[in-house]
Amino acid sequence: MKVMVKLTGVLEDHLPPNSSNPRELDVEAEATPLDVVRHLRIPAGNRYLIAVNGDVVPQSEHASRTLGENDSISIMPPLKGG
Repeated sequence: MKVMVKLTGVLEDHLPPNSSNPRELDVEAEATPLDVVRHLRIPAGNRYLIAVNGDVVPQSEHASRTLGENDSISIMPPLKGG
C-alpha cells in the first residue's frame, strides 16, 4: 500500500539521501502511523505530532489508527519553547 509521508524539521534527516519530501512510501496493509515512524527509523520515545490527511492523530492512536491507500501522513518533531 502506498502513502505519502512528509517529515519536518530535524526529522527530514531520516529520509533517504536525495529523496523528495513529501515522498511516497510503500507500507504494509493495515499500517499505523507508528509503523511509518519505525519504518523510517525515527527514534522512538518522542512525542511526535502526527497528522493523517490534515487531521491530527492523538498520541494514544499512533499505534492503532490504520492508514489507507494514498493517505498523506505528516510527522513533526516535538516543539520546544520558553
